[in-house]
Amino acid sequence: MGTPRLPYDHIASFKGLVRCYIRRSRYRSGCDRGFSQVSETYPLGSQLLHVLFVIDTWGLIGGTERHASVVVPALIARGQKITVLCREDHQPGFATADVIELPSLAGSSLSSDERIELLKRIRECAPDVILLSALRNVDAAAVLLEAAPVVRYVHDHTLFCPGLNKYREDGECCTDPMGMVCLKSYWLTEGCICFKKKGHENRFFDPLKEVGAKLQELEIGRGATSVLTNSHYMRRELLKVGFLPEQTSVLYYFTRSNTAEQPQDRLPTETERFLAEGEGPVIFTPTRLTLPDKGVDYLLTALGQIQRPFKAIIAGSGPAEDWLRQKSIDEGVGDRVHFTGWMNSAGIETLYARADVVVCPSVWDEPFGLVGIEAMAHGKPVVAFRVGGIPEWLDDGETGYLVERKDVGAMSEAIERLCANPDIARKMGARGRTVVAERFPRKDHVDALERALTHAAGTIIRSKAPI
Repeated sequence: MGTPRLPYDHIASFKGLVRCYIRRSRYRSGCDRGFSQVSETYPLGSQLLHVLFVIDTWGLIGGTERHASVVVPALIARGQKITVLCREDHQPGFATADVIELPSLAGSSLSSDERIELLKRIRECAPDVILLSALRNVDAAAVLLEAAPVVRYVHDHTLFCPGLNKYREDGECCTDPMGMVCLKSYWLTEGCICFKKKGHENRFFDPLKEVGAKLQELEIGRGATSVLTNSHYMRRELLKVGFLPEQTSVLYYFTRSNTAEQPQDRLPTETERFLAEGEGPVIFTPTRLTLPDKGVDYLLTALGQIQRPFKAIIAGSGPAEDWLRQKSIDEGVGDRVHFTGWMNSAGIETLYARADVVVCPSVWDEPFGLVGIEAMAHGKPVVAFRVGGIPEWLDDGETGYLVERKDVGAMSEAIERLCANPDIARKMGARGRTVVAERFPRKDHVDALERALTHAAGTIIRSKAPI
């Protein structure tokens, strides 16, 4: 089939403009082959596969890695052979799998020698199919298309947003597809959180190159045989930038939270002391401490409006931690809010179990919001802003409360309502546990993933670029 083109004139014309300013990848012809020479399929039936699982960091860092920590063992348990290709191997012990660690994947490009080495290692591995979870290196992504059919799981906005999270500097979510609008925002307004004038020496050519490189990355991404993502919200975003409807599908996350596979752990002494000494129900938020996307500042303002006793625990670390600690004091809740710092998954499990209410205060368009179904698996009601993919798992009034983005008054009222009515909270929590079992089962996720991998593995690339 021919290379599908972006059905947006403003993007197409923009691409013609930026070609004058960006370095064209020497792998472009290889990428085009990846699109055009996938031409015939054959059924594999129940044949087991050798899957090359590609991720930037093989370890436990964030949601992408947590997904890997459950998906890879699940595939291995079904008899699939998995080899991991990563930039950095933290040796997490998720599963028994061969690991290929290539530090050269750290950048956005590869030298000629690095390209040869990568392609050689993949060819030696001889996978039937590649499952691409996360990869920073655009040139490496192009090499993958030359080596084997690719199934890509898109976890977030980074593939199609130069600002990385579709969140503007003025605090509003971006709903436009990537293209000229990104440059207009950069040049005529404050830009986006991660795409703005600060940090650029040349404020004309630098943004052109950056957006042009993102468009190139997007074109390579569209060469995947199948593209999976975690919510209908994210699928709509992919369709906006030219992915084909028949190429994309939603594959919801699942969780092993509150199962024997995810043990609990003892809490730090300081956290235990806080829980023992404070009064009232426990409000729990596990999150990265960044601003403004994760919305912890809005949560602290909402907590400051609650009149009844409570104990709030915020688990996570990040560059905004000191500012947020001071914010809690400024809001008058410094003695009722405890910041744990970074905590491992076993500690997080313990805090879910000890919590009465879980709050997800993100104000950006969360692609999914994995903490929500983790909390629901523990039978806890959730309060969250109505953003991104969150409404796909949080049923307002049934498993918790959805409030409009940044409405701290409504968030405060929802939290206080649950704290004041433990019977309602328990009923919502029980319903949430049922929703997780019915709507987000592990078996459905792994079944659908295996079908996508099997279908892609049956796709023949007629000729491959020489090593």
